[in-house]
Amino acid sequence: MISKGNKIKNKISSITTSVSSILIPFFQYVPCTAIWFGIMSVPLITYLAFFFQNPRILISDITFLFSRYEIYIMLLGFMFYLYSLIFQLTHRKQLVQTGPYRYVRHPQYIALIIMTFGMTLIVFQTSPIFNFNLDMDGFTFIFLIWIGEVLAYIILAKIEEYALKAKYGDKYLDYANNVSFMIPFLKLKRNKIENEYLSLDKRNNKFHAN
Repeated sequence: MISKGNKIKNKISSITTSVSSILIPFFQYVPCTAIWFGIMSVPLITYLAFFFQNPRILISDITFLFSRYEIYIMLLGFMFYLYSLIFQLTHRKQLVQTGPYRYVRHPQYIALIIMTFGMTLIVFQTSPIFNFNLDMDGFTFIFLIWIGEVLAYIILAKIEEYALKAKYGDKYLDYANNVSFMIPFLKLKRNKIENEYLSLDKRNNKFHAN
């Protein structure tokens, strides 16, 4: 049985990781083509400040977004995120092992990684605007921001797993041993290689014993 203190701790951890996963994309650079009469990009949090002052900029920026093929990568990630989120919310009173959770343990995070990757590719077609001097190429900085987002989601996933292990115990450990962390089928391939290695090792031991 889980103590009341651990239940509260797990609840706080769940809320913290959920909120953090939503806040991370606010540091993602996005196109802002309507403000400086050119193809520029700024952090999402900055863009929202501009948007609330002049909502009409959204029309120009959406037109630019849908002129890029990379938008479909972003939309794929966004739609997969919504699907995973809805699936989790409708099965939240149990350890979810079906739907997208049948293939990866953290489908929402991999969806957000795909979504921000698509946006990063779009931003590569713009001129990023910075409020500080950089000692590196601006596009390298944009790519490093995305890498930072990926690492942040991995850390959030690890934190989430500690709470899930505490809540479900061996049941979650069995699930984790059979389902990939974020990359589908990677766990299956690794298990297959490990099984082949163990099988070969057993045959070698049997040969030497004879």
